[in-house]
Amino acid sequence: MKPVCCGLIALLLATPLLAGEVFEHPQTPQQAQAFLHAAMPDLGQVQVLRGRYVQRKFLREIPRPLTSSGEFLLIRDRGIWWHTQVPLDAELMWRRDSGPASAMDIAASTFFALFALEVDALARRFELFGIGPEAPASPWQLGLRPRDAALADWLTQITLAGAGQLQQVNLLEATGDRTEIDIIAEAQPLSSLTPSDRLRFGP
Repeated sequence: MKPVCCGLIALLLATPLLAGEVFEHPQTPQQAQAFLHAAMPDLGQVQVLRGRYVQRKFLREIPRPLTSSGEFLLIRDRGIWWHTQVPLDAELMWRRDSGPASAMDIAASTFFALFALEVDALARRFELFGIGPEAPASPWQLGLRPRDAALADWLTQITLAGAGQLQQVNLLEATGDRTEIDIIAEAQPLSSLTPSDRLRFGP
């Protein structure tokens, strides 16, 4: 099994790149496809990601972020299962054919499209921007801005960053609120799925 360190929503603090700078570098879908292959050359071979996450929700009215943590399972061509364990036990299933309805849905669908290298799906919903990588395992950023006016009224931008693998993502809302999730995950083969895993995703 090959370890993969990922972050699903964070504020771009772990790389030297500046969050706003990425949006000065627009990308066509073709450029973004090449960019992602260069940034994460092994991603297209991954079938399953299993790991843990920490989510932080920053609200303007609250001085400290609302923090939760748990486990997740992502299966290529199927979807993502989130299991929050702290502070409350709750499950969320996002399937590939689901429509985004919340910040977590947006994060899940965006990460899924990135994981599956479905750049056309990203490009239909977002304008694409990117920086790097200048060398293997060097820092890179991918920026997304909504094309749909209704989505843009709520979501200002998404920024994903990493060095080799995806390490961080940040969702910034129009209100100034933001959601962050950090993930540590491991790439696994389909044979690693348990009967319980398969039951969660259905037939």
